[in-house]
Amino acid sequence: MLYIVIVTPICNIACKYCGGSLKGMPPDIIYDIEELANFVGKDREAIVAFYGGEPLLRVEKVKEMLDILPAKKFVLQTNGFFIKKLGNYLHKIDAILLSIDGRKEITDFYRCKGCYDKVMEALSFIKENDYRGEIIARMAVSYKTDIYEDVMHLLHFFPYVHWQLDVVWSNLWNLREFEIWVEKIYKPGIRKLIDYWRKKIEVGEIIGIIPFLGIMKSILYGGNGLPCQAGKGAVAISTDGKVLACPIAPDFKWNILGDFKKFKEIEVGEPCKSCNVYKICGGRCLFTYKERLWGEEGFRKICEVTKFLIYELIKHRDVCEQMKDRFTYPHYNNTTEIIP
Repeated sequence: MLYIVIVTPICNIACKYCGGSLKGMPPDIIYDIEELANFVGKDREAIVAFYGGEPLLRVEKVKEMLDILPAKKFVLQTNGFFIKKLGNYLHKIDAILLSIDGRKEITDFYRCKGCYDKVMEALSFIKENDYRGEIIARMAVSYKTDIYEDVMHLLHFFPYVHWQLDVVWSNLWNLREFEIWVEKIYKPGIRKLIDYWRKKIEVGEIIGIIPFLGIMKSILYGGNGLPCQAGKGAVAISTDGKVLACPIAPDFKWNILGDFKKFKEIEVGEPCKSCNVYKICGGRCLFTYKERLWGEEGFRKICEVTKFLIYELIKHRDVCEQMKDRFTYPHYNNTTEIIP
């Protein structure tokens, strides 16, 4: 199981699409780390991810947990501003997701002026220190994004790129604006990206576009519920020790599953489970399923965008089938949700 530990809900920046710090929990961990160690220690396959806010605002607490927690893998999601403070602890982490939204002007618009350069400094530090784990560019995609241009830009620097659509919770645009962007920018850009990806596969090179890799894995092998596994194979731990299904929704009652002593499971239901792409999509997103903030129409429109991506990739199943054994990404739950 994946355990997403919210180290602090506080963030040092306030991105346009999320507004900054999480709400609804203490600014620091108030439970005993030994409690968490005992909780995680019951799972021989435990993966621990450090999350925020910005987890490295509490870098000493991260180091303490890296020393104490009996996990098989460690993952870090960070904006990169404080990564140098990790020092040699960098090498205890198996996957690092750096938040960056594409080209410099796009990243700095969404996040803050100078953010792009800070991420690139963090990336240089990681590489210069001979880091052996996964390095992933973690994008949020909204109305200024050109999906083709921004993903291609990041592929020049990062071995893996993943993105999430800024939908449902966003105050940057509405459903109608999203629909227009999907038709004018997103769908044409996805087709261009898939065309590039396939051409590389034909010469034996598999490019690390994570939504393509993860979806193709499910096309070839079949999936098993939500790719992120929220509420079933993955839980988040709030700073006051609550067990949550999803880390982005700490203040929703349905999201609170229990505590270290006992917690329940939660998953998506209909209409997702009866859908013809459920074994690939798994329901896409538990938060979107539970909180349809763009209404039923919005829920359907986001579903249509997901189906579009899946159907476009299915067209290329033939060439991927020929090297099926190479489509096994992700090898473990590294917090990449797979379905954008």
